[in-house]
Amino acid sequence: MKIGLLIIGNEILEGKISDANTRQLSLFLKQHQLELLTSLTVTDQESTIHLGLKTLFSLCDVVVTSGGLGPTKDDLTKEAIASFLGRKISYSDSSYEVALKNYDRFKRPFAGKEHGYCYLPEGFIALENSTGFAPGLFTEHLGKYLICGPGVPKEFKSLLEDHFVDQVVSKFPPSSDLFESITIRTMKVPEEKIFGEVDTTLWDKLAAFGNVSSLPTTMGVDIGVKIKATDAVDLAEKKKKVLEIFDHSPIKPSIWQIGNLSLEEYIVNLANKKNITYGFAESCTGGLCSHRVTNVSGSSQTFLGSVVSYAESVKHKLLNVETATLKNHGVVSLQTAGEMSSGLSQQLKTQIAVSITGIAGPSGGTAEKPVGTACFGVTNNGKTHTYTAHFPGDREQLKLRFSQAALFYLLEELEKSS
Repeated sequence: MKIGLLIIGNEILEGKISDANTRQLSLFLKQHQLELLTSLTVTDQESTIHLGLKTLFSLCDVVVTSGGLGPTKDDLTKEAIASFLGRKISYSDSSYEVALKNYDRFKRPFAGKEHGYCYLPEGFIALENSTGFAPGLFTEHLGKYLICGPGVPKEFKSLLEDHFVDQVVSKFPPSSDLFESITIRTMKVPEEKIFGEVDTTLWDKLAAFGNVSSLPTTMGVDIGVKIKATDAVDLAEKKKKVLEIFDHSPIKPSIWQIGNLSLEEYIVNLANKKNITYGFAESCTGGLCSHRVTNVSGSSQTFLGSVVSYAESVKHKLLNVETATLKNHGVVSLQTAGEMSSGLSQQLKTQIAVSITGIAGPSGGTAEKPVGTACFGVTNNGKTHTYTAHFPGDREQLKLRFSQAALFYLLEELEKSS
């Protein structure tokens, strides 16, 4: 089954928002042993929507659209699809019932049968929207299928979960091929060095078992291997051999995860599993580390809190950084970072405390401490270690890299702690 996605929205092409639905569809399809063949993004115009539909129907068995189903004048998906297929739009009792149910679910009054949600192109089915108001759409076209969802990511996701299998997957015979994508997440070694120096034969060895990909990330590289097999036994054997390659590779010490969790998700899960408490003393990152871990459900089990000590006075008063330390060594120094993490550990009674102090720029750098310099303190059960690093990038990139480095230091402490 070949599946294509048409993303409709000026907001994405103008850079106002980022596309999240391509990734959502791809991940959803993997759960059902399916793959996304291609994705196109077009403006909210009839001509570009027609072009996108024409292209995808020429390549795919199933076309999924995202966006343009709302009630405003720029939501043209339904009308554009109708004109592309040569179908008239008319009132539909079933669409009215679906729209009414969507509104009742949120206890919102519905305008009635005159509302645009009650009108459908001929031959379409209205699909309930369990997380929003606009009904989804589904139809068959010349032996192929079209399913349309809202652009709001949570609504698009619920459309897939609620309707895609019943409306689309059930129409096709099950595939005889199985596949699995394995992701190996590494840290602190650049992509070029991994394959050009650390393990020059790694790519070729992995390619014997499937398609290999390499994706640079913040301070790391994600190595992917997509393996295919004819049955579950064959798939398991190939997966075992791929993991054995990494187990015997010189890159093994840089691997921090086999899987797809974010760094903060992985940290929260590991800290909770080991029941180790932690916190952050943040200066240049402005609370970014704390923000990232608290985005993960369950973080409150072991994350105790943080101090955003941006000013010298806060470092001194709340974290007990000595005035002499700040005067003699400076705010961005190993000495200050060490006292910050030690002070936080004492104040919050955490098992592990991590501090960050650095220069995110664009001003503030010196010849000795240029923009991109960061110092870190890590206190684990009363014992403190300090580190310094230099990163490239603008202010936003540097804050992310500083926080990533701090989280990696935290992860290293969690892994060796019991």
